Amino acid sequence: MPVRLLGVALLLMGSGACALGYQTAWLRELRLIFGASTPASAAVLAIFMGGLGLGSLLLGRRGEQHARPLLLYAKLELLIAGSAALTPGLLRLARSIYIALGGSLRLGAGLGTLVRLLLAALILLGPTLLMGGTLPAAACAVVTQKDDRRRHLAVLYGFNGNYHSVKVTDGREFSGGRCVST
Repeated sequence: MPVRLLGVALLLMGSGACALGYQTAWLRELRLIFGASTPASAAVLAIFMGGLGLGSLLLGRRGEQHARPLLLYAKLELLIAGSAALTPGLLRLARSIYIALGGSLRLGAGLGTLVRLLLAALILLGPTLLMGGTLPAAACAVVTQKDDRRRHLAVLYGFNGNYHSVKVTDGREFSGGRCVST
Protein backbone atom coordinates (compact mmCIF):
# COMPACT_ATOMS: atom_id res chain seq x y z
CA MET A 1 0.00 0.00 0.00
CA PRO A 2 1.45 3.40 -0.93
CA VAL A 3 2.56 5.50 2.05
CA ARG A 4 0.39 8.46 1.03
CA LEU A 5 -2.69 6.22 0.82
CA LEU A 6 -2.00 4.69 4.23
CA GLY A 7 -1.49 8.14 5.78
CA VAL A 8 -4.72 9.51 4.37
CA ALA A 9 -6.60 6.34 5.35
CA LEU A 10 -5.38 6.69 8.95
CA LEU A 11 -6.43 10.35 8.95
CA LEU A 12 -9.92 9.30 7.85
CA MET A 13 -10.08 6.64 10.54
CA GLY A 14 -9.22 9.24 13.18
CA SER A 15 -11.67 11.68 11.65
CA GLY A 16 -14.43 9.07 11.79
CA ALA A 17 -13.64 8.40 15.43
CA CYS A 18 -13.92 12.11 16.21
CA ALA A 19 -17.18 12.36 14.27
CA LEU A 20 -18.69 9.56 16.33
CA GLY A 21 -17.46 11.27 19.49
CA TYR A 22 -19.22 14.45 18.42
CA GLN A 23 -22.35 12.49 17.56
CA THR A 24 -22.39 10.87 21.02
CA ALA A 25 -21.94 14.22 22.77
CA TRP A 26 -24.66 15.85 20.67
CA LEU A 27 -26.99 12.93 21.33
CA ARG A 28 -26.54 13.29 25.07
CA GLU A 29 -27.06 17.04 24.97
CA LEU A 30 -30.13 16.83 22.75
CA ARG A 31 -31.67 14.36 25.16
CA LEU A 32 -31.83 17.28 27.58
CA ILE A 33 -33.69 19.40 25.01
CA PHE A 34 -35.95 16.64 23.69
CA GLY A 35 -36.59 15.10 27.08
CA ALA A 36 -36.45 11.52 25.78
CA SER A 37 -33.78 9.41 24.16
CA THR A 38 -35.74 8.07 21.17
CA PRO A 39 -36.66 11.44 19.60
CA ALA A 40 -33.19 12.80 20.38
CA SER A 41 -31.52 9.77 18.80
CA ALA A 42 -33.70 10.00 15.71
CA ALA A 43 -33.08 13.76 15.37
CA VAL A 44 -29.31 13.52 15.77
CA LEU A 45 -29.08 10.59 13.36
CA ALA A 46 -31.29 12.28 10.74
CA ILE A 47 -29.48 15.61 10.99
CA PHE A 48 -26.07 13.92 11.11
CA MET A 49 -26.68 11.72 8.06
CA GLY A 50 -28.49 14.48 6.19
CA GLY A 51 -25.63 16.87 6.88
CA LEU A 52 -23.05 14.34 5.68
CA GLY A 53 -24.95 13.72 2.46
CA LEU A 54 -25.59 17.39 1.80
CA GLY A 55 -21.98 18.25 2.63
CA SER A 56 -20.71 15.62 0.23
CA LEU A 57 -23.00 16.97 -2.46
CA LEU A 58 -22.08 20.62 -1.89
CA LEU A 59 -18.37 20.24 -1.08
CA GLY A 60 -17.46 17.09 -3.01
CA ARG A 61 -16.66 18.89 -6.26
CA ARG A 62 -14.40 21.35 -4.45
CA GLY A 63 -11.90 18.55 -3.85
CA GLU A 64 -11.75 17.82 -7.56
CA GLN A 65 -11.20 21.50 -8.36
CA HIS A 66 -8.73 22.19 -5.55
CA ALA A 67 -5.05 22.19 -6.50
CA ARG A 68 -4.17 20.59 -3.14
CA PRO A 69 -7.13 18.47 -1.98
CA LEU A 70 -5.31 17.30 1.15
CA LEU A 71 -4.97 20.94 2.20
CA LEU A 72 -8.72 21.34 1.65
CA TYR A 73 -9.24 18.25 3.82
CA ALA A 74 -7.12 19.79 6.60
CA LYS A 75 -9.04 23.06 6.41
CA LEU A 76 -12.35 21.20 6.60
CA GLU A 77 -11.15 19.30 9.67
CA LEU A 78 -10.12 22.55 11.38
CA LEU A 79 -13.50 24.11 10.58
CA ILE A 80 -15.25 21.00 11.90
CA ALA A 81 -13.35 21.19 15.18
CA GLY A 82 -14.10 24.90 15.51
CA SER A 83 -17.79 24.54 14.75
CA ALA A 84 -18.10 21.50 17.03
CA ALA A 85 -16.47 23.49 19.83
CA LEU A 86 -19.25 26.06 19.48
CA THR A 87 -22.07 23.53 19.84
CA PRO A 88 -22.25 23.40 23.67
CA GLY A 89 -22.92 27.14 23.81
CA LEU A 90 -25.33 26.94 20.90
CA LEU A 91 -27.18 24.09 22.59
CA ARG A 92 -27.56 26.20 25.74
CA LEU A 93 -28.86 29.04 23.58
CA ALA A 94 -31.32 26.70 21.84
CA ARG A 95 -32.56 25.46 25.21
CA SER A 96 -33.06 29.07 26.35
CA ILE A 97 -34.93 29.96 23.14
CA TYR A 98 -37.17 26.93 23.50
CA ILE A 99 -37.95 27.77 27.11
CA ALA A 100 -38.60 31.43 26.21
CA LEU A 101 -41.10 30.25 23.58
CA GLY A 102 -42.94 28.39 26.33
CA GLY A 103 -41.88 24.86 25.48
CA SER A 104 -44.38 22.14 24.67
CA LEU A 105 -46.94 23.53 27.12
CA ARG A 106 -47.43 26.71 25.12
CA LEU A 107 -46.46 25.46 21.65
CA GLY A 108 -48.22 22.10 21.81
CA ALA A 109 -46.65 18.73 21.08
CA GLY A 110 -46.44 19.06 17.29
CA LEU A 111 -45.13 22.62 17.07
CA GLY A 112 -42.85 22.04 20.06
CA THR A 113 -41.25 19.06 18.33
CA LEU A 114 -40.87 21.05 15.11
CA VAL A 115 -39.17 23.94 16.95
CA ARG A 116 -36.77 21.54 18.72
CA LEU A 117 -35.91 19.87 15.41
CA LEU A 118 -35.27 23.20 13.70
CA LEU A 119 -33.07 24.41 16.56
CA ALA A 120 -31.10 21.13 16.54
CA ALA A 121 -30.70 21.29 12.76
CA LEU A 122 -29.42 24.88 12.89
CA ILE A 123 -26.78 23.82 15.40
CA LEU A 124 -25.66 20.52 13.87
CA LEU A 125 -25.87 21.20 10.15
CA GLY A 126 -22.73 23.37 10.16
CA PRO A 127 -20.31 20.75 11.43
CA THR A 128 -22.02 17.86 9.66
CA LEU A 129 -22.01 19.65 6.30
CA LEU A 130 -18.28 20.15 6.70
CA MET A 131 -17.84 16.49 7.68
CA GLY A 132 -19.55 15.47 4.46
CA GLY A 133 -16.82 17.18 2.46
CA THR A 134 -13.89 15.39 4.09
CA LEU A 135 -14.08 11.99 2.38
CA PRO A 136 -14.39 13.45 -1.14
CA ALA A 137 -11.43 15.78 -0.49
CA ALA A 138 -9.34 12.93 0.90
CA ALA A 139 -10.29 10.72 -2.03
CA CYS A 140 -9.14 13.37 -4.51
CA ALA A 141 -5.77 13.40 -2.75
CA VAL A 142 -5.09 9.70 -3.39
CA VAL A 143 -7.13 8.52 -6.37
CA THR A 144 -5.14 8.62 -9.61
CA GLN A 145 -5.87 7.97 -13.27
CA LYS A 146 -3.84 4.75 -13.06
CA ASP A 147 -6.20 3.45 -10.35
CA ASP A 148 -9.05 2.85 -12.79
CA ARG A 149 -10.66 0.23 -10.52
CA ARG A 150 -10.71 2.75 -7.66
CA ARG A 151 -8.95 0.44 -5.21
CA HIS A 152 -7.48 3.40 -3.36
CA LEU A 153 -10.98 4.76 -2.83
CA ALA A 154 -12.08 1.36 -1.51
CA VAL A 155 -9.22 1.44 1.00
CA LEU A 156 -10.33 4.89 2.20
CA TYR A 157 -13.92 3.73 2.62
CA GLY A 158 -12.68 0.66 4.46
CA PHE A 159 -10.56 2.64 6.90
CA ASN A 160 -13.26 5.26 7.38
CA GLY A 161 -15.86 2.56 8.07
CA ASN A 162 -13.56 0.33 10.13
CA TYR A 163 -13.87 2.44 13.28
CA HIS A 164 -17.64 2.56 12.81
CA SER A 165 -17.81 -1.25 12.58
CA VAL A 166 -15.76 -1.69 15.75
CA LYS A 167 -18.01 0.77 17.59
CA VAL A 168 -21.20 -0.95 16.44
CA THR A 169 -19.89 -4.43 17.25
CA ASP A 170 -18.43 -3.51 20.61
CA GLY A 171 -21.15 -1.03 21.62
CA ARG A 172 -18.68 1.45 23.03
CA GLU A 173 -16.49 4.20 21.72
CA PHE A 174 -13.55 6.15 23.02
CA SER A 175 -14.76 9.66 23.57
CA GLY A 176 -13.66 12.48 25.81
CA GLY A 177 -10.76 10.55 27.33
CA ARG A 178 -12.84 7.59 28.45
CA CYS A 179 -14.77 4.72 26.97
CA VAL A 180 -18.44 5.67 26.67
CA SER A 181 -21.21 3.10 26.33
CA THR A 182 -23.79 4.17 23.80
